[in-house]
Amino acid sequence: MVEMRVVGLTLDEQNKTPVVILRAMNGEVVLPILVGPMEAMAISLALDNQSLPRPLTHDLLLLCIRALRHELVSVEITRCEEGVYYASLVLHSQSNRLRVDCRPSDAIALSLRAKAPILVSKAIMSRMPDAECGKPKEMPPVVDAAADMVRRAGAQKEVNALHSALLREGGLPKANDPDREAKFKELLHVLEPVSRLKM
Repeated sequence: MVEMRVVGLTLDEQNKTPVVILRAMNGEVVLPILVGPMEAMAISLALDNQSLPRPLTHDLLLLCIRALRHELVSVEITRCEEGVYYASLVLHSQSNRLRVDCRPSDAIALSLRAKAPILVSKAIMSRMPDAECGKPKEMPPVVDAAADMVRRAGAQKEVNALHSALLREGGLPKANDPDREAKFKELLHVLEPVSRLKM
């Protein structure tokens, strides 16, 4: 496993999905992971050391882990299958060690709060650009499951709104309405399968 740190959040310009950027502690190799907007907010709050009067979901989970007398010792991004990363929380107590399956976005948000290391498997790292040789390896875009769910939910909401408009107006938008045409094109892009999106 290779230890990495969060160096920032950005936005994928094509599909407007937040991206968390991890960088290897001992090198220049970076790992971008697309995340959902709520997870991006949770990561951003932790990066900025902001605390809220009441605990949010990740704060609450960390409080529960500690109340059950466990410690989050690390998070591991273990594998990538069909464009989706998988992660685990590694928990220790005096009597046992637990591994809990989770999304990378949640793992990162928790690791920042617990000051726990983020570890990435060597299998994933072998697909990253090699900064030393200067010849990046090709890597297909990888989508966090949270981002995929948010995209689908947004697309369904848009479909419902457009369906209502079609029923109300009795037809498709006029060809001379560029704003409506752009909205339809964006909807078609959002509905495209994740595996075919070019990011």
